[in-house]
Amino acid sequence: MMQFREFPELAKKIERGLRLDPEDALRLMRAKNFPELGALATRIREKLHGKKIYWTHSMNVNYTNLCVHTCRFCAFSKKKGEPDAYALTLDQIEEAVADAASAGIWEVHIVGGLHADFSLAYYEEMLRRIKRRFPGILIQAFTAVELDFFSKTEHLSLDDVIRRLKDAGLDAVPGGGAEIFSERPRKILCEQKISGERWLEVHERVHAAGLRSNATLLYGHLETIEERVDHLVRLRNAQDRTKGFLAFVPLAFQPDCTEFSSLPRSAGATDLRLLAVSRLFLDNFPHIRQLWNYVDEKMLQVSAAFGVDDFGGTNFDERIAKAAGSNERGYSRKELEALIGRLGYLSTPVDSLYRGHSSLRSRQ
Repeated sequence: MMQFREFPELAKKIERGLRLDPEDALRLMRAKNFPELGALATRIREKLHGKKIYWTHSMNVNYTNLCVHTCRFCAFSKKKGEPDAYALTLDQIEEAVADAASAGIWEVHIVGGLHADFSLAYYEEMLRRIKRRFPGILIQAFTAVELDFFSKTEHLSLDDVIRRLKDAGLDAVPGGGAEIFSERPRKILCEQKISGERWLEVHERVHAAGLRSNATLLYGHLETIEERVDHLVRLRNAQDRTKGFLAFVPLAFQPDCTEFSSLPRSAGATDLRLLAVSRLFLDNFPHIRQLWNYVDEKMLQVSAAFGVDDFGGTNFDERIAKAAGSNERGYSRKELEALIGRLGYLSTPVDSLYRGHSSLRSRQ
């Protein structure tokens, strides 16, 4: 058994199953002994999941990059008349899903800009078409920012919006739009976006409607370590109330092609500390996910030794990270399975509700 020298008392606390407090998380965020930090996170991951690494075979539908907001950190959004601005028709979306379905995907992720002219009926019909033609495909769609926008533009309650989309085929909600909850950096990065408190409120309504969701943190920009921990505290408190979050997904900021292009990308040490601390502090979150399109392959490989149990999806036609300068090409299903096997883990195909069953393999 490893002898913990940098934080033996925290190791004992974790071994006894006691909850870490924010001061503990801050100390771990500054840890210099990476073998110890990784060992602690691995103990929790293996206690929860053994040697399993989860993944899903999915496609992305980024239905438009037109957006009424102007977030300074975003490289994806466009205004009407700008080069490369686009908005997909329902026919285009249906055919794109059909192409991906022919490659065996069993999940569709749908997010986009806040389009001024699209009605809720457009989104409802989008979901209905996909479900009608591909009833076995899971749809994870619409961030809290989008759901709030639909509510405001349609003059409907948030509960009504969620109910209508659920009736049309919505199965789960992604975690995007959380960015950083702290008001100080949020005002600089995305002042027009809903507040962190509103983001949490939307997800609580999603959970009350019987849907599950994920949560994200955008880090490596203007935030402090204390603000990262504050973000985790708010997520853990919300999860105590609703138990509706499935995965926490840290997202390293991609500064290229944004107003903050002079900022360096997050260091590997920062990435690993955040992954490990997330696994140790978010004791009520079942899963910690590392998305391949935000890190290089080496970081993806080592992340499993720092608490990660989910490598995300194959993500056909992902555009948002690419717009911000990500050069990661992604993985085919076979490549992802081979990578997991080479690392000594058990490849475990699931959907975003973490349902792994024979029907997934029958769709491949």
